[in-house]
Amino acid sequence: MKMLSIRLYFFFPVFFVLFPLEGNALPSSKKGVYFIINPHAGKKSQKNILKLIEKHLDQKKFFFKTAITKRSKEAIALAKAAAKNPLFEIIVAVGGDGTVNEVTKGLIGSKSSLAIIPTGSGNGLARHFHIPLDPKKALEIINQEHQTWIDTIKINRESYLGVAGIGFDAKVSSQFAHLKKRGLAGYIKVILNEITTYKPQKYHLLIDGKPKDVKAFLICFANSAQYGHNLLIAPQAKIDDGYLDLIILKVFPKHASPQILHALFTGQIDHSKYVSWIRCQEVILKKPIPCIHIDGEPMQFSDDVYIHILPASLKILIPVDF
Repeated sequence: MKMLSIRLYFFFPVFFVLFPLEGNALPSSKKGVYFIINPHAGKKSQKNILKLIEKHLDQKKFFFKTAITKRSKEAIALAKAAAKNPLFEIIVAVGGDGTVNEVTKGLIGSKSSLAIIPTGSGNGLARHFHIPLDPKKALEIINQEHQTWIDTIKINRESYLGVAGIGFDAKVSSQFAHLKKRGLAGYIKVILNEITTYKPQKYHLLIDGKPKDVKAFLICFANSAQYGHNLLIAPQAKIDDGYLDLIILKVFPKHASPQILHALFTGQIDHSKYVSWIRCQEVILKKPIPCIHIDGEPMQFSDDVYIHILPASLKILIPVDF
């Protein structure tokens, strides 16, 4: 017993150096929550987020630690490290869809649960799950601890949770990424600037092993329903059904553009005569592919692109009434 006491005496100082806690209870008595904060997400400042966490997280149940990202992709490594630590059962992405995407990559296949505090510009994933955009109310979702298993999607070596796409939406994402002012107004401005001059492309696909050649305005590979800003590209998508929703927006006349945009905002795009909707489990895109966006982040691929579903591969905290 004396030797054990000596070991514990030396262990706890080391523990608190490695994992300083904002709460005041020993980790063994509470569940750990790790907040990964993107300070540059969307239009909002994150200056008050720490105060909101301290005030509204149920500290009778939880202790917490925070990390503020300083560069792109850092959230992936932070989430992986936190998921390997048995103290942290919940890993929280504080930011937009890009931040959620990075944190998700670090959690897939782990025992830790993802939670979201949406502070981005589009917040498509939070909107899909009906997670409140008010951080105080989003923290209440964590307090409730209502969780479920959902699917994720693998695209070559990358992973994502929401929506990926090629064609016009990838072009929009690429232009939107360079805007200094984000938000819905900027998103619509990019769409209107590009929609009248964009030329549909030819694509070669294998859908569940069956070849398909198509000339399309865009092709969307959806796990969740929307891009963000309530633009519903795949209104029938279910994130826990083990399927990928493939949305092909075919060539349409310019005069149909307002109709297409209206259908996106009203959740009726799947009823358009210009849209094909296919539910599948894997898709191979034959190169060359100029650009793909993954949850709004533009990316380049030099080889064929292999997209497939990973059923029930991530735990997430969602509202009780979702």
